[in-house]
Amino acid sequence: MAQFVHVGSADSVKPGGSKLVMAVGRRIALFNDGGTVYALDDTCTHVGGPLSEGLCEGGVVTCPWHGAQFRIRDGLVMGPPARRNVQCYPVRVVGGELEIEIEN
Repeated sequence: MAQFVHVGSADSVKPGGSKLVMAVGRRIALFNDGGTVYALDDTCTHVGGPLSEGLCEGGVVTCPWHGAQFRIRDGLVMGPPARRNVQCYPVRVVGGELEIEIEN
C-alpha cells in the first residue's frame, strides 16, 4: 500500500537545485525544475552513483560518476551507460511541505 511521506519544506529545494533525503529507508533525490519538484531514487542504475550530486539541466540529471542521464519527471534513461530507468515518485505540496508517495 502506498503512503505519502513528509520529506521537508517546499522551499528546501531551490529552483535549479537538488537535495538528498531519506524516506522509509530509501535514498531519494529531489530536484526543482522551474518550481516543480521531482523525486527519484538517488542511486544510478549503472553502478550506483549519487544522482542528487549530479548536474540537472533541462529536466535531465547527469550521474556524476559515469555520465548516465535520466529524465527527472519520470526516471527514463536518456543517455548511456545506464540501461534501466530510475524509480520515480509522485510529489505533492501540502501546507508548504513536500510529500512523496512511496509503496511499502
